[in-house]
Amino acid sequence: MTRTALSALAVMALLSAQLPMAARVQAQDTGFGSGSGSAPGSGSLFGSAPLGAPTDAGLDGEAEDGVDPLGREDGVSAQGRAGTRGTISEIGPGAGEEPQALATTGRAEPVQPFSERLRAVQRRSALAGGGRIANTAYAGDTTRDEPRGMRVGSFLLYPELFTGLGWSDNRAGDANGDSGATYRIAPSLRVQSDWSRHSLGINFRGSYTGYPDSGLEADPNVSSDALLRLEVGERSEIDISGSYGLSMQDRGTAESAGGDQEIHTLGGGLALRRDLGLVGAELRGEVDATYYQGAGGAAANRDRDNALFTATLRVDGNTGATVTPFAEASLLARRYMDACDNLALCEDRDSSGYGLRAGLAFDNGGKISGDIAVGWRSETLDDARLARLEGMTVDGSLVWSPTRLTTVTALANTSFAPSSLAGTPGSVAYSGDLRLAHGFSDALSGEVGVGYTWRDYTGLVLTEQEARATTALTWALTSNVALQGRYTFRRFISSNAGSSYNSNTIEAGLRFRH
Repeated sequence: MTRTALSALAVMALLSAQLPMAARVQAQDTGFGSGSGSAPGSGSLFGSAPLGAPTDAGLDGEAEDGVDPLGREDGVSAQGRAGTRGTISEIGPGAGEEPQALATTGRAEPVQPFSERLRAVQRRSALAGGGRIANTAYAGDTTRDEPRGMRVGSFLLYPELFTGLGWSDNRAGDANGDSGATYRIAPSLRVQSDWSRHSLGINFRGSYTGYPDSGLEADPNVSSDALLRLEVGERSEIDISGSYGLSMQDRGTAESAGGDQEIHTLGGGLALRRDLGLVGAELRGEVDATYYQGAGGAAANRDRDNALFTATLRVDGNTGATVTPFAEASLLARRYMDACDNLALCEDRDSSGYGLRAGLAFDNGGKISGDIAVGWRSETLDDARLARLEGMTVDGSLVWSPTRLTTVTALANTSFAPSSLAGTPGSVAYSGDLRLAHGFSDALSGEVGVGYTWRDYTGLVLTEQEARATTALTWALTSNVALQGRYTFRRFISSNAGSSYNSNTIEAGLRFRH
């Protein structure tokens, strides 16, 4: 594990240890923007109703017991909007989080917390009028120990620490893995500004999984992002975003022939959104870089290091209707850090391309919201010997609140990944999942989820599939401590002989937060 990751996890653990010393505060009630997070008041920029606006009968955002959790007589937050205890709106805005597929071909990658997943999914349709379900949808977590936060100047900090023990029948996550004990330390921190106009959100989630009595290297995992939203007049907003991620490459995938690899991702973006009346427009530029570093004595795959540059124009309908259309057009260019100077010895994998998408966003005002889009994406590589990396795209998200204590979220996603394998420009992966959370009481909540990913390498007879199922329970012991348990089944199937495997993992531990 790198020193950077160890230092970050240590700092987070120290912050979480200070939980009892913090003053009780409340997160802002806010909507969800589209593209890179949300800010107070920004949910209605392109036609969505303010979060305090009335919704369906019986789902009006009031606490079930009629008492505001902070003791406010009028039940109105600092931003002037009502919020229901334990709902999405009460957990605060996101910081540019992206929804993560449940079935991801990454080693020892923790399941994305349900509340974070909801923030990420919910904001996707807000530009086209969504976001009102945030007042009523259950956030998927216990409310007895709901995060209250620490105020530091004009910021609210929400630290959290999980420590747990587990057992797996395939600790290595490959065809030859053995069974044995595991342990995991997972600090996280969410920071949200409490400003009257602009907004800054920061989200950090780390994990360190160790394997005692084993020669396996520990598996680090980091997911972090930040979003600064600036309001420019009444009709325009500017988003400045950044992200960093660390994960371990799955040992079963064909890309892992060079040994264990740490995958580092760095991202940055700048977006301008403007309300043009009947339509809303967004112009967005993004840079996403990926670096590979050898772990456990393996050499770094420097020939895979690359950066993707993307420019996107998005136009949304701004009618305030239940269903509104949107369309996107993108230009992209991929550049590798190590250029190919001799085509007789290597392949020039630099590329340029485009992406087109059109879809619908929907929100019925309190029960269900989401979006669905189809399109086409193509990358043409500079090396004419390699085929285009292209395919149809299908992307969508859903938040459904059938009852006040039950929330269902679904995700469909298409992703493109370059490759260093000879004869292929890369792979196209289609993934989908379904997750459900239910609150049995203020101290007990449960979750179940299933997911599937299918990856195909262009130009090769090579496919990889992953199926994952998980179930979890959280029992709040006190206002700061909860007992958590999770079982996860994973099935990895590769057309490459000898690479398929199964794994069953069970884990239990304590979560501390304030």
